[in-house]
Amino acid sequence: MDTLTEVQFWNACSILVRNYHAVNRKIFACIIQQVDKILKNIHQYDQDCNQETVSEICNDDIQQLLCGYCKNKLKDDGTEGFVIHLKLLHKKQEPSINAIVVINLLDKSCILRFQCNELDDFEIRFETNELKFKLLCPYVGKNNTFRWLEYVFKPKFLKWCKSTNHQAPTTQTSPFKGSLNLIDPEKYNQLYRCLKLKYSQEILKLWQTAEESTDPLKFIYEDLAIAAYLITLWRSDLIKESISFADLGCGNGLLVFVLLKEGFKGYGYDIRKRKLWCLYPFEVRQNLYEKVLESYKFDLPSDVNFLIGNHSDELSPWIPVWATSLRYNMDYFLLPCCAFEFSGAKYQRRNSSQSVYSDFCNYVEDVSKRCGFTTFKDRLKIPSTKRIAFCGIRRNYAICEHLTKVAEIKEFVKNEQYAHPNSVAGCEVKLRDYKERIKNCTQIDRTILDSLVLKIFFFLLNAQKQCYTINCVWQGGGYLTLQELADNLEKSDLNNIKSECGGLKTLLRNKHEIFELLPENRVKIRKPEIRRRPEQTIKKRKCFFNDNHPQGCPLSDEDCTFIH
Repeated sequence: MDTLTEVQFWNACSILVRNYHAVNRKIFACIIQQVDKILKNIHQYDQDCNQETVSEICNDDIQQLLCGYCKNKLKDDGTEGFVIHLKLLHKKQEPSINAIVVINLLDKSCILRFQCNELDDFEIRFETNELKFKLLCPYVGKNNTFRWLEYVFKPKFLKWCKSTNHQAPTTQTSPFKGSLNLIDPEKYNQLYRCLKLKYSQEILKLWQTAEESTDPLKFIYEDLAIAAYLITLWRSDLIKESISFADLGCGNGLLVFVLLKEGFKGYGYDIRKRKLWCLYPFEVRQNLYEKVLESYKFDLPSDVNFLIGNHSDELSPWIPVWATSLRYNMDYFLLPCCAFEFSGAKYQRRNSSQSVYSDFCNYVEDVSKRCGFTTFKDRLKIPSTKRIAFCGIRRNYAICEHLTKVAEIKEFVKNEQYAHPNSVAGCEVKLRDYKERIKNCTQIDRTILDSLVLKIFFFLLNAQKQCYTINCVWQGGGYLTLQELADNLEKSDLNNIKSECGGLKTLLRNKHEIFELLPENRVKIRKPEIRRRPEQTIKKRKCFFNDNHPQGCPLSDEDCTFIH
């Protein structure tokens, strides 16, 4: 095992305390209920020890606490360790499990004891720069526990150890300490399980009736989780008023359906009606609207006081802006996915050291703060890699300053549109069209498409000097990179495919019977091969090689899948 430091060990222990569910899929979340500081006799610790021995402390940052004691050599106040009381929430409809974590600073050990027979107690010890793992009184015949410790827990704990520097961590910490920080995870878990039981089968039947092509399980459970999050948030102390929501870019309307069925008032808006809409009950259908949402040119019902942007794509940066401009008491929830500018163009990173998604999240947070919101950032538990959410709740300015703030944010948006314009509409706002354009190179004029294919074909054919006489072996030309092909094509050719998804690469993939894409973005001519085909297959297209290659097609008319 790799050599580790004591700081890395305590860092991993602090992560384990907050994230035991990461190594046990049956557990939904860990809740720290209490942290006790042990001043003496930690080896004899029990739950009934007197107040002279135990001094309760704040549990806000276990990581800073442990690593801080490690850095200061633990001797300043005589602390021997900590006892952390946990509540483990089950994913299924089962009672929660209480657990105790004993952190022994003297022995450099961490012991987990569970108050149930389902889980085995275990110990992790840091000795001579190595980790020692031990099961405490394992039940006879529970081989699964040994396998779990060896193949699940050990690799994960070692990964946590290596996730920090060898030195004591600085005051700069991760923006997240787990998920669902803005709400009560226990209430959320109970509600999410309840929503799954109430709605999952009903929605699945609607999905099958509508013959939706998307994966129902992903979308159903994701929207149920988001609904549970919003309802838990709305019932918390953060929200002071009764909610009337508007889901902008509601898509299939599933989130609107669940929230309305749970007794909340609200509306859903999207540029296109979906097949599922007509299958919902009347009380849901009447609140779903097919409407273009553009710039500041739309109105919402006067009772709406909460905007929702759930994977709202082009609308994402607009959600906090619209919440600001519509009315003073408007809050919002935003779960961004695909990144876009205010102009509707693809988002351009401001910080190249981050991913587009991370940088866009930072940008959205900045926009929200410019709008004057008290902005909360949280991480949801949904089946998606993009699960960072923002909540703008309450304003940090007085109502008398509202018109000034609206004017400021409109000026900011205008400057952003000029700085990052849409290539189609200049500096005008161009969000999604009513009819979504197909952009896979199949809608390009046939004459232009055939001309492009021929040009690329001859570039590859002439990339290597070869003999193309009838008697020679059939030659396939040479290799060129995508960049080299683009450099050889005229500007007008590239403009014809510029707005297509993938551009040149998509064009080559569509013509896979002619071109072959290789690693490192290299391209070559694909040599025709004999392929088995059903006897009744009718040839419909002419053979490209028979018409255009100097040596014709290397296959006979009988073997080729195209017409000679």
